[in-house]
Amino acid sequence: MRINHAILIRALPADRLEDFVNDWLAQRCKDYHSHELWRGTGDMGRDVTGYVTDKRMEGPWDNFQCKQLSKSLSESSAFIELGKIFMHASAGEYSLPRSYIFVAPRGVARAVQQFIAHPERFRTAFLERWNSDIAGKLVEKQSIPLSPEIEMAIKAFDFTQVHWLDAARLVDDPACKSALVKWFDEDPGPSPRGVVPDQIDASESSYIGQLLKLYEEKGPGTFPDATAALASPEFATHLRDQRTRFFDSVAFDRFYRDSTPEDYLFNFKDEIYHGVVEIHGDDHPNGLARLRQVMQQAALLQPSGILGKHAGPQVKQGTCHQFANNGRLPWHR
Repeated sequence: MRINHAILIRALPADRLEDFVNDWLAQRCKDYHSHELWRGTGDMGRDVTGYVTDKRMEGPWDNFQCKQLSKSLSESSAFIELGKIFMHASAGEYSLPRSYIFVAPRGVARAVQQFIAHPERFRTAFLERWNSDIAGKLVEKQSIPLSPEIEMAIKAFDFTQVHWLDAARLVDDPACKSALVKWFDEDPGPSPRGVVPDQIDASESSYIGQLLKLYEEKGPGTFPDATAALASPEFATHLRDQRTRFFDSVAFDRFYRDSTPEDYLFNFKDEIYHGVVEIHGDDHPNGLARLRQVMQQAALLQPSGILGKHAGPQVKQGTCHQFANNGRLPWHR
């Protein structure tokens, strides 16, 4: 039965929802330089912030306001939460955010949805309601009247950049996949197969250069480049197989780098390394014999976790070529 992740997100405690959103932003690396989790007293209306540049809050930034409620986000709460941003920005605590996103797993009230859909109506309502509906609810036992600075902040803010996300919208974001894997053991599914280019790619030149030296050691013949090896009756099939393995492992990495937490792929590779390093270091008649023994061992490994479930023999073997590429387990020594 397919897991309903939206229901699981709605059941998270408030502070855990903030953690979940923080993990979600970690995967949105194309959108943000970095991100930060704020929590508790002194958050100044920020829960999780995404920074567009290394200037962090002194550059463009987005605010994700998490509201884990037993019902949809009310109109009153929406004005108060966004009002805190205008209050603190007008006081010089930070610049106005580039965008403001309500993360409300149970959604927003229809009135809030209407305001977000009508940005200028939202702005006008802020100015008209500040003193009557907002001023007395921003700070405990204080009233924060509409000052010229606050009015200026409201007029300067781009209300087209107010958005809302409920749990279903959050789950549908492709960037959420990694957080779902981490939090709810979501299976990201199998990776696609790699595509082997006709010409030798720069990314594979190092390990292929090492293979050519092994072929020459084994003989017969000399192999100044991959074309010569691919024309050889002794080594053509072997080289084609190694390229298939390498690009399958590259496709595997690319897929799970985008769909699982960062440490999953690191741990997978580390288990492959420790599963073959002793055999790699053993004495062998020649370098090609070493490579064959390592390949046999790699195919038998059973790495842990969800990546181990989806890693076929060629992926594990191709990962060893990546180790040769980066010098961790060179084929030619």
